[in-house]
Amino acid sequence: MENSIGNNLPRVKVQNQFSIKEIVYKFGPISRIEIAERLGLTLPTITTSVSSMIKNGLLKEVEQDHSVKSLGRRTMLVDINENSRRFMGIEIRGTVRNGVIIDARGNVTASVRDENPLTDYSLAMKSAHIIAENLLEESGFSWDDIDGVGITIPGIVDKKQGKLVIHPGYKWKDKRIIEDFVSLSGYRGPVSVENNTIARAFALVMFNSKLLENADSLAYMFISAGVGCPLLNNIKSHFGHVTGDGEVGHMVMNPQGPKCDCGNNGCLEAYSSERVIVKNGENAAKSGISPFLSNVLAEKGFITIHDVNDGRQNGDLASSSIISEAIKYLGIAIANIDNFVRPECIAIEGKLFDDEENRKKLLEVIHEYLYNETLSDHRFVFISTDEYSGAKGAATVAIRDNLEVFVE
Repeated sequence: MENSIGNNLPRVKVQNQFSIKEIVYKFGPISRIEIAERLGLTLPTITTSVSSMIKNGLLKEVEQDHSVKSLGRRTMLVDINENSRRFMGIEIRGTVRNGVIIDARGNVTASVRDENPLTDYSLAMKSAHIIAENLLEESGFSWDDIDGVGITIPGIVDKKQGKLVIHPGYKWKDKRIIEDFVSLSGYRGPVSVENNTIARAFALVMFNSKLLENADSLAYMFISAGVGCPLLNNIKSHFGHVTGDGEVGHMVMNPQGPKCDCGNNGCLEAYSSERVIVKNGENAAKSGISPFLSNVLAEKGFITIHDVNDGRQNGDLASSSIISEAIKYLGIAIANIDNFVRPECIAIEGKLFDDEENRKKLLEVIHEYLYNETLSDHRFVFISTDEYSGAKGAATVAIRDNLEVFVE
């Protein structure tokens, strides 16, 4: 038995440091006592591990905020040493590719974006490689300075195989993302791939957990060219475990509804994705039923989701109808998710919901279709859109997937 315990001691040490780093990421700056309480470990165990991680540069000590009153000697808190590691994140979408380099605390040190629409997979991967090289040039780093790369993409991802299983919108199938990126870039460090909405959820849990108010489960609804909503559990003290692929955009809302790119009829995406909202706006402009959007199209030559929402704000009936239908089906979908799995928090991100009026309307629809209104005690959190949120999520995946590697 002693030999067995002795052989397991290094593993226990690594696991302790892994758990400590999770806690510090989520709640730091934090005291050693609170770490011990949250993990259920003894203070001497925490003190020994933290001291080792400080010595190795993974953690750092910071003084307690001067605004916090305390008697006697000021408490020294523990936080992530932001300079200990650097990670690159790249989000690949047909409409846009964007990338960032972040430090170990999630602070962006370089960012690059390519808004040239690309539906060809090979061209999209070449764009991702160019973004990576531009990030290195902008930051002054080399590949040797990057401790991990995360790549995110819409669709179903096989993390173990490092590939995209399918992207219904662009018909990308069985694409070996990691292998292709390494071949183009020559990078020899760890590379991870993940669904782009799952990555956003991880970033929220890892760097903005205060928004979750101690929730232990999360549904993250992201509305862009498609609609995704992964479910994360066990996020109160950890980064969470994903349930399912999050492809809620292909939940059938009406079998007799409009055709979706996946081939089915009446999918949520066919009603509520930004791509469909814009398409409906263009049709309204070309048919003349929306004077407001007709003028926008004539002036700019194209229409954005912001234009459609501006039409709603200016009393354009067609624009209002388009936005209302999109919000209606999103609200029904979120209510269905809530009725079925009851996550303690539902986060919602999408350009449409940077508008306060649209947020209120969505909540009204959700509450209308909830099975039992008295049970809706969890919080709905609206996440302001950020053009680099997908890339930040990708870099977060690189941190998360390699957290155990970087504890010593």
